[in-house]
Amino acid sequence: MKVTMKQIAKEANVSTATVSHVINGTKHITEEKYKKIMEIINKYNYMPNSTAKNLRQKKTKTAGLIVSSFPDTFITEMVYGVEERAREMGYNLLLINTNEDRNYEEETMNLLYSRMVDGVILSPTSNDIEYLNKFTNEEFPVVLVNRYNDTAKNIPKVTGDNFQTGYDATIHLLRHGHKKIGMIYGVSNVSTTDDRIRGYKEALNQHNIPFNENYMELGHATVLGGAAAVKSLLKRHSDITALFIQNDLMTIGAISQIKESLLNIPEDIALIGFGDFASAPIIDPPVTNIMLPPDIIGRTAFDALLSKINNSDYKKHIELPPSLITRKSCGCK
Repeated sequence: MKVTMKQIAKEANVSTATVSHVINGTKHITEEKYKKIMEIINKYNYMPNSTAKNLRQKKTKTAGLIVSSFPDTFITEMVYGVEERAREMGYNLLLINTNEDRNYEEETMNLLYSRMVDGVILSPTSNDIEYLNKFTNEEFPVVLVNRYNDTAKNIPKVTGDNFQTGYDATIHLLRHGHKKIGMIYGVSNVSTTDDRIRGYKEALNQHNIPFNENYMELGHATVLGGAAAVKSLLKRHSDITALFIQNDLMTIGAISQIKESLLNIPEDIALIGFGDFASAPIIDPPVTNIMLPPDIIGRTAFDALLSKINNSDYKKHIELPPSLITRKSCGCK
């Protein structure tokens, strides 16, 4: 059913002008009215009419970048890469952080579409992104960066090779003789986590070591979350001898908790983090990290958006490989 702005106004019991202000962001509307109108817009998958589509043919040289959060240096450097490339190509960039809020993500996509940006780069909050098809069906350029899910069709993707990341980190710890390897991840139900877990499982499988789901712990991508995850893991499984930790804040929290537990790194617990943060080489002991190139991922994502803007059939998936930076925390000398 194709609804009109007038029908949305009637259902929300507001004027058509109020609905227009919400869609176009042209006037402050009370939070109660805003939420009510947005619920109805999302319920009907309402898109602005063909006038907006005609206006969109005129390039604004403005793009949107929606990220799920700024928890670590990987994301901030990825954002910097997008911004840098956008400037080089003469584009303005609108940056929005959804703070892992799925509903706000969809509202933001609707808003950016209606405000006539030329396209959007999105790092989604979860695998629940089928709603993007309503934009791609309108040939609105969208590129997924860092995280992705194949339920969204006809969309280019720029990611790191997260399967290889999980595999390489685990293989490195296995080569140091570890068999009981814990994994601390930041967010569930996203491709980055899912793919790294697949790589972790494959490395264990190749060494005939059974996967133990109890060796996995959610760390919420924060320092306190990383510390709590280590405490919980070691309480359940004091025989764990190595950890793979999936962001820098959790790594800092984990090291703090390990030291508080009077354990030594790497003698009692070996450790590999993700993303080579600035203090990694000077922490005691220096931290081994597996990393993907965040600035290159960001720059490539913007180039993919330009390709999509110029060719609606463009839908390549670009995966960039990881590199391992070895220091003493994993047992390397």
